[in-house]
Parts: sequence; structure tokens; C-alpha cells
Amino acid sequence: MIDYAKVKPGDKLMIVGIGAPGFASIGDVVEVVSSNGKNRCDVKRKDGETAYFALTCGASRLNALDAAPPVEQAKTEVEG
Repeated sequence: MIDYAKVKPGDKLMIVGIGAPGFASIGDVVEVVSSNGKNRCDVKRKDGETAYFALTCGASRLNALDAAPPVEQAKTEVEG
């Protein structure tokens, strides 16, 4: 789970938890475009498409790339 106060543009994040249906799958890597430092960040996929993640439910779907569990572990947690 990310801390909106700590993410900054250019940071790489991994989609975890229940994923981001319609935007990205578990294990996908996105890049932070902007963050308000409180409760929201905007991210983009490799193809440039953007989306925002907000509040606790959004933060729980993102992990800093170096803090993300292995993709197989993340999938097991969702399926389990």
C-alpha cells in the first residue's frame, strides 16, 4: 500500500491487491504522473493511458515497485 505523501512524479508502482479492473492487471507497473500528497495520485500505463487512485481503496491497489510482493504471491493473495 502506498503513502500518497511519499509518492512523486516518476515513481514506478506495481498494481497489487484486487488490481485495477479496466485499467491494469495485477503485476503491471505504472508510473506516477502527479500526486496531491494527501489522498490521490495519477498514474500512467506504458501506452500513456492515465487513471487516478484515491483514498485508502486506491492506495491499497498500489505498491512501490521495490516494496511490491512477487506477482505470484499477489495473485495468490487475491485468489485465496
